[in-house]
This record gives sequence, C-alpha cells and structure tokens, in this order.
Amino acid sequence: MKFFALRTRLGCLVSTALFCVLYSSFTPQHALAFRPTPIVGSFYAEAEHYAENPMLAYLENPSMPPVIGLSGMKDYDQYMKERILAGIDAFYSMRYDVATLIYDDLIAKYPTDPTGYFFRSQIYLWRYLFDYSEPDYKKFIAACDKSISVAEDALKANPDNNYARTIIGAIYGFRAIANFRAENLVKATLDGRSCYNYLSEVVKRDPKQYDAYLGMGFFHFGIAVMPSSVRFAANFAGLKGDRELGLKEINMAAEKSLFSRSDAKIFLSFIEVYFNKDYGKGFKYLQDLLEKYPNNVPTLYTMGNVQTFLKKMTYANEFYAKVIKLADTNFRTFNTLANYRMGEAYFRLNEFEKAKPCFQKYFKARFERSFRGIAFYRLSLIYEIMGNRAEALKGYQKCLEVAPFEPEDKYAIRKAKERLKTPLDATEIQLIKGANAAESSRWTEVEPFLKPLADNNATNKEIRAEACYYMGEAYRGQQRFQEAITYYLKAVEAQPERERWFMPWSYFRISEIYNAQNNRDKSRAYLDKAKAFSEYDFQEPLAFLVERDVTLLKY
Repeated sequence: MKFFALRTRLGCLVSTALFCVLYSSFTPQHALAFRPTPIVGSFYAEAEHYAENPMLAYLENPSMPPVIGLSGMKDYDQYMKERILAGIDAFYSMRYDVATLIYDDLIAKYPTDPTGYFFRSQIYLWRYLFDYSEPDYKKFIAACDKSISVAEDALKANPDNNYARTIIGAIYGFRAIANFRAENLVKATLDGRSCYNYLSEVVKRDPKQYDAYLGMGFFHFGIAVMPSSVRFAANFAGLKGDRELGLKEINMAAEKSLFSRSDAKIFLSFIEVYFNKDYGKGFKYLQDLLEKYPNNVPTLYTMGNVQTFLKKMTYANEFYAKVIKLADTNFRTFNTLANYRMGEAYFRLNEFEKAKPCFQKYFKARFERSFRGIAFYRLSLIYEIMGNRAEALKGYQKCLEVAPFEPEDKYAIRKAKERLKTPLDATEIQLIKGANAAESSRWTEVEPFLKPLADNNATNKEIRAEACYYMGEAYRGQQRFQEAITYYLKAVEAQPERERWFMPWSYFRISEIYNAQNNRDKSRAYLDKAKAFSEYDFQEPLAFLVERDVTLLKY
C-alpha cells in the first residue's frame, strides 16, 4: 500500500502515526538492513500493571476472568453478520461494486445500525488513498458523519452499547488517516485523539471486544516507533506508545476479531516488512492473504516490494506485472508505482532496454509525485549508457525541474547536475553495472565489476568509496561478514566528499552485522558512528533505521 514518503509531522500524533511509518513507499535504501528482528516478550509482566490497565490482564492471561463489569459484545442478526463478511470478502477481492451493493442493502434493512454506513465509507477511503480522488474524499467524510451520527444515537439509547462505541472510535481513526493524507493535520490530530479515547473506553469495558484491538494496536505501536522528538509531543498530549503491547493487540485482532482479521494481517505484514525487516514473517502474512484474495492489488504490490527488498528483482517483477494487469481506473496509484518499480528492477538487472518502457509508462501518470526525480535520472542514465547523450541531457534537465518528494529524488537532482556537466565515462558505467549486480543479488558478477575499482588506490575517491560499499554489500549478502566489514571500512577510509553518504551507511551496515551476531556493544558503537553524520544523501531513511535500532538495542 502506498502512502507518503517517509516523513514525520508534528501534527500526526495519534492514529496516523503508524501510517506515517508504514504506509510509505519504502525504497531500496530503506531495505538495505534486511536482518530479521525478533519480537521481544511483553513489556507488561508485573502484576501491578494489571491494576492500572485491566485490558493487559486479559491480554496476558485470556483465561483470567475480567476484573471489571463488561457489557458484552453486540449480538448480530445472522443475516447482518453474513452480509458484512460477504462485503468484506468482496472488498478485499477488489470488487467494489459488489461490496457497495451489499452495504447499501444493509443500510436499507438496518437504517438505525451504524454498521452498513461504516463499511460503506471504507470504499470511499480506499479510492481516495490510492487514486487521489477528491470527490471520494468528500464522500468519505460525509459517510463518516452519517455513521457517527447513527452510532451516537445508538449509544445515547443504550450507554452500554460497546459495539457502537467501537464503531465511533474506528470511524474517527480512519477519518484521521484521510485527513492526514489530505494534509489537514489539525483535523487528523483531533480525530486521532477522539479515536484513541473511544477505543480506550471500549477495551476497558470489554476486553473481549477484539475488533477494537486493531485501532489500539495502531496507537501503541505507532507512537512507540515515532522519532523521539515527535514521540515527546505525543507523550505531552497524553498518548503513550508501547511497541510490544501494540503488536500483541494487532495479533489479537488478527486471530480473534470478527470483522478486522484481514486488516490486522495486512498491517502485521507491513510492520514485519517495513519496520522489523523480517521479510519471512511478512511474506507469510501476505501469502495467507493472497490465498484468500489472489487479486488483492495492495497485497500483490507489497509482495513485489518484499522481493525487491530481498533484491530478488525477477521475482519482484512477476508481482508488479500482476498489479499492472489487474489495476484499472480504481488503482491508478498502484499501476503507476508498479511501472516505476518494474523499471527500477530491470535497471538493477542491467536490462536497460526493458527498463526504458517501464519508466516511460510511469511518466504518463502526471498526478504521481513520488519517484519522478529518480525515474528521470534512471531513464537518462539508460540513454547515456546506450550512447544517446542528447536524449540523456533532456532527461537530466527534466530531473532538475522536479520538486523533490522522496530521498531518491534529492539524490537524483544532485547527480543530474553533475551529469549535465560531465558525461558518463567507461569507469562510471562499470561502477553502475557493478552496483546494480549487488542490488539484485547477483553476487558473482559484483567482483569483476567492482573489485578492480575498490582495490586501486589511484581510483577517484568518490568511485572507490561506492565500489567498496557495494563490495561490502555483496559480501554481506553472501554472509562473508568479515570481508564485508573490511570493505565497508575501506569505503569510509576513502573519505568521499560528494558521495559522503556511503560513510554513515557503511557504519550502519557494520552495526547491523554485529547486531546479528549478538555483539551489542560493537553494534552500538558503529550505530553511534553512523549517527554522528549529517547532511548527506538518503539521510531520512537511515535516520529511520537508526532510530529503530536504537529502540531495539534498548539504549
């Protein structure tokens, strides 16, 4: 699923926190740290915590009796339950038309029940998030208002109606996401706070209201993994994060909720893929979803990203090709991004002729801002490698006209300025092909391209640093860790100026190696070295990874 590039905003304190982190088009640079991360045990293990938060008692010991009076979950009319589940299946099968008919039928038969209104609103939300549809945003907000109104009436009629309270909390949460997407940050914050308050009350009243755990899990996990500067603001607003508790709550929703299981599995897959870098576990969640919903476009796209992050470009393109085949006017974003990703994959495979039309198709979607800079730069490199300098110059110039939206775009603009002045030479083309081999796990091809450049002290220090870094990547990919460390350190020793980003990234790679070997002291030491750098390319994704590992290493 595509959301904004990795960026954190002070106004996004609540339910949008997880989406700021996870609904991102994470780039190959984000994915360089591919170490699986174990999930540690529950933070709340002491008995006194149970008195402070009754919900935790049930999470830790489901067999324990509730410690407070509970209202019980809504008893569903069997017809309503079956229709809701049928609507969810149609929704996840990308049959919006069928889902719409089902939810409209529920609204007609149960006009005083908020359920139909709530699920109907989700169709508008997905269209808005994935297709940049302003009319759908307005329809979504109107549907939310109606659903809240109906649910509030139900709650007034019966203050113990915990199901209605769950619906209201969920609506506010999804509305916060939409407002964040629309950059209405004040509204997003207020809606998120309301969501948190309602769902907190739900689980206090009834720890078995499993659908509410999904939203609570978003909050607890999302706030816990926010950068410390923004997390401070969230804490000041009275919102506390807990990574382990958040994961437990989302898992609870995935296993036991009535209507939120698929949503929970999707978000667990995103957490494992984009945050924990545990691609095996993320792959399993995605595979489970695809078995049930083989045409689910967001899941197929994410599965392609998993393969990209694992540097298995050929497999990645199989999933992106399915996305392009399935995506119609309802999925413009996925269609566009899949074309970009396919172009990037072919570029990394050094199959430049195949990459070119993918980038060209990507540019047809003028609404998509993400990756335009890097796509122009890649396409220009392809023209130049193929001997068409004149066409390459046009692309480099277009790259300079792009408003940078991703870290890759900033990098591309800087490089395009250089390329306008100086054409690629044979050594630089050799470097590109060697780096591509490393980024596509073709380890045996890396050494012939890069070792002569990395081991020759007479080589330009910018080129030598890059060659050494990707030699380190190749050896790390083959689990030849000591050799990898040697070349990462050589990248630092080269002291590049224009390409200085290879220095902090090299230190971070070394930190990852030592962490995987359970050598926490050395891992922290090299993480500190990486943190000491500033103002370099791809600083945002590295800052995210450093912050994540600082949290995991329990600084």
